[in-house]
Amino acid sequence: MTSSNGQGMGHSRVRRRRAVRVSAAASGLAVVMGCVAATPALASPTEPPPVHVEGQLFPVEKSPGVFRVTGGLVGTYKLRSERAIQAWTYWTTQIREIEGTESITGCVDQNQNEVCDAGEPSGELRLSFNRVASFDTGTGRLVESRSTHRVISSGPIGGGVLTTRDIPVGNSDEIISTYEGDLQLKRAPADPKQAD
Repeated sequence: MTSSNGQGMGHSRVRRRRAVRVSAAASGLAVVMGCVAATPALASPTEPPPVHVEGQLFPVEKSPGVFRVTGGLVGTYKLRSERAIQAWTYWTTQIREIEGTESITGCVDQNQNEVCDAGEPSGELRLSFNRVASFDTGTGRLVESRSTHRVISSGPIGGGVLTTRDIPVGNSDEIISTYEGDLQLKRAPADPKQAD
């Protein structure tokens, strides 16, 4: 911004200083607001912190909709229901939006030994999902699929969200399915015998 007289330049300097003060105050407010907004995200002392899990799903031969789950979760995945809620075609790709329900029976593999040990959170985890999948219209083959899965009921797990991705391997019918997400474990009830 340029000015033709000294008075205008002085006014310009004052405005700049005020802008710097206002900007600094706004930055301070943003830091305070950011701290306040971040506070609820921290786990309370009575709640265990979320557990991050990730791994793969492998199809069980001759069992459509059944997968072996490995990684942070160990067990068996079953598709319970699904329905396409929308479908559209874009050039040579058909895109489908699908929703449904599913379950994983097994455990959170806390010690990563690939088995469910006594003491590890285990049971049946029920989830609902939304999936967007794309298919080649010429061959019907999957191009890619991404899903969001929300915990709706469980034993030791109080809530959480998982995301999955399915991609084909080359030109084969093989598909790699991966998952990851955070689960909130329920605090185990206090043992009255230990209180004595």
